[in-house]
Amino acid sequence: MFYSVTLQKIIFLTSIGVIIGTIVGFTSVLGFDLDGSVFVLSMFLSILSVYATAMYAELYHIREAINKERREQK
Repeated sequence: MFYSVTLQKIIFLTSIGVIIGTIVGFTSVLGFDLDGSVFVLSMFLSILSVYATAMYAELYHIREAINKERREQK
């Protein structure tokens, strides 16, 4: 089954966020003896942080491409 590139990126970034959130959540629940809401909160926050990092990286690459194009026009 073929997906669009955008959907592939969303699925990929979500899976990275879930993996990181699971690791942090299990560590907080088992290591620090916290409740399960911390597990859900850590997964949510890790997914959001992965999305924010990816958006920053995309905007950085766009800015670099625009700067390169402007230097070539001069």
